[in-house]
Amino acid sequence: MKADELESLHLPSRGHSSRFESPVSSKFKLSSTGKTRKIAGKNLTSVILQNRQSYRIIEDDVDVTPKLLTHPIYSSIDEKQITAFETIGLSQIVSIGQLSIISGIRSASAIIRASSLPSGTVVAEDVLFESLLSTQVDEYVYEKEEAPPQFYLSSDDPNIFLTRPETVKLCLKETETFFIFGLDPRVADLHTPEGIKVQKENENYEYKTIGPGSHRKLVEIETQTIQILMRSRGTYLCRERRVNEGMFVNNWVIHDTYAQPELILEKNGLFVVHRKESIQRMLEAQNLRSKLPKSEIIEMPTLLQEQIYIFQQDNFRNAVRIMESIISNNIFINAQKRFTGLIKQDPCSLDLEFTYSLDLLWIHSSEETSGRPIASLRWNYVNRSILAVGYGARDNSEIKNGLVFLWSAKNPGNPARRYFFNSQVSDLDWSRDRPNLLAVGFYNGEILVIDVSKPDLNIIRRSQKDTDSSNSPHWQVQWWPGDEQYDYEEQIYTCNEDGCIFCYRYVEDFISMTIMKVFRIEGTLPGVKRTVQCDFFGVSISRSPGALVLQKHPTLNNIYFIGSDEGCIYKCSTNYLYQYIDNFLAHDGPVYSMMFSPFCEKIFLTCGADWCIRIWAEGLTDPLITLSTTMACVRYAVWSPIHSTIIASIVNNEICIWDIRRKIYKPASVTISPNSARFVMIDFTANGNQLAVANIEGAVFLYNLEGMPFPPYNQQRVLIDSIKKALVTKPVILKNLKKLGSPF
Repeated sequence: MKADELESLHLPSRGHSSRFESPVSSKFKLSSTGKTRKIAGKNLTSVILQNRQSYRIIEDDVDVTPKLLTHPIYSSIDEKQITAFETIGLSQIVSIGQLSIISGIRSASAIIRASSLPSGTVVAEDVLFESLLSTQVDEYVYEKEEAPPQFYLSSDDPNIFLTRPETVKLCLKETETFFIFGLDPRVADLHTPEGIKVQKENENYEYKTIGPGSHRKLVEIETQTIQILMRSRGTYLCRERRVNEGMFVNNWVIHDTYAQPELILEKNGLFVVHRKESIQRMLEAQNLRSKLPKSEIIEMPTLLQEQIYIFQQDNFRNAVRIMESIISNNIFINAQKRFTGLIKQDPCSLDLEFTYSLDLLWIHSSEETSGRPIASLRWNYVNRSILAVGYGARDNSEIKNGLVFLWSAKNPGNPARRYFFNSQVSDLDWSRDRPNLLAVGFYNGEILVIDVSKPDLNIIRRSQKDTDSSNSPHWQVQWWPGDEQYDYEEQIYTCNEDGCIFCYRYVEDFISMTIMKVFRIEGTLPGVKRTVQCDFFGVSISRSPGALVLQKHPTLNNIYFIGSDEGCIYKCSTNYLYQYIDNFLAHDGPVYSMMFSPFCEKIFLTCGADWCIRIWAEGLTDPLITLSTTMACVRYAVWSPIHSTIIASIVNNEICIWDIRRKIYKPASVTISPNSARFVMIDFTANGNQLAVANIEGAVFLYNLEGMPFPPYNQQRVLIDSIKKALVTKPVILKNLKKLGSPF
């Protein structure tokens, strides 16, 4: 590059500060003349770029010169940068005190700078730069200015006119043709190759269908009827030729023939003589006819008998049940949509309120179940729309038999199955491995396993009196998964009025084994306090209380709990027969229900005849929370399967919804029975959006939960925090709860 192409700018010299400079200064010079010199002028790179802009590129009378990527005023910004030479000089300095080394490099630095700079560049003799070991702080503060970006693209394009031009040129080009949809023609020209091909295919089709090749027709479809080969021509069979043949006999032959009376048969008043061979064939023919079924005379049935006969057919009953389900949709279509979740409350609605209210969907009842108290109800574990209900009988009623009805959401008005038994039903439960099996317990101590896949009663297993020692009602019947001892097959466990726990092995003989028997309370037990009972002089008939509740541990397969009619909870193990691990007093009266929380296996609830619902922690004998409404026994209480802090209970003819996260002194909502009958059992559906409630009049009410709060993200954490919040006034119990470890 030539020297006259460079521009030089003289920079003003910096004024010296009047403050005292330390001996070890942060600035030192690399020149022998003692004068400060700087490169004056613009950056060398910016000068080269400006010279390059003097050249223009014109193509077809259009300026296509590339634009600059750097801002035009970026080069005028003076920044302190250490050059490569100064870096080399710093690397040769061992210490700041050795200034003799610096003076030895001054002449070399001047020579290298002079040789590396282009001619015409004004260079200052002394170069002042900052030391990396500087401890001196400069008090001069420079004003900060926002620098433009180094690379930019101009927003103003000179080729774009700011004003509207008078004429605009439009260039129209043909785009590539593409097909969106094509429909092939169904006809073809006979004079074209396509038409000749179609004609040959038609002739071949007629030859195979109606032409000479039709008898060799092949069928290549997945489903076809059996092809029967028949001969079109007749066959003539002529009669066998008959001729008369003579036979010579003498008197002795005639005598021998008539001497055997078994060869003479009477027919139409005449004696017919047969030979031994013919008699043998006649006897064989008679024996063969005796083995064939005798034809019965079918009498024409009357109209009533014909109707009964048709109704007994399974196909007819299935067709009638399907038609009833279709007709019932006209009545229960909206309720069925809400039951299945097709219609839900809008969670983003502005009118949404947490009312915890219940809306009645339908009632399961019939004339056969009217006036019968319901003993138990269970939802099927696989088909969640099927509800099994067991019916008993009143004590003063003449009816002593029991019923089991299967109700379905497809037809809420009529049951899908009806089963009648000789004894009253006490409890029932579905099998989890085989969802078509239903175990039923009765008041007479009998246990049945029925197959509900058949419309008629099909008993798979029945307990035998000679092998079963139970003659009292089975209050709880449950299917439990088996262990290695039972080949991991489900077994049936029951508890009865005699305080015994039975295990029924699911084998052909269906034998039972007594694994536990509880005894009455003696002395003082931990837990709640009992009322002082009056002294009586007498001997109790039974030394064992009634085992009303049987509950399996949710995580430990060998641990289960028993609730007695004395209010005691026994912790037992299947490994220790006739011995319990621990016990405590949960209620001052019979225990009616016990259920573990579905979100925390260490928390469970109980309800009983002392008007209370109590929440316990496994390992503590003091109740954590006590819920109570009126002076009446709580017949049943269950946890919500989708919300960890919501509990549903029944008291007389009231349905109480509790939310311990909000308040524990009263329920969030109370719903009264439509017919004012006393409720006996309650249960949530699998999705937690409905409640099935049974009363003593034989009716099952299905309610839909409305205005429920949103389930929390961490259900277990919210439940534990709610319990700890309720235990603020009980620091001792709260301290003992934390000692249990995780998750408390």
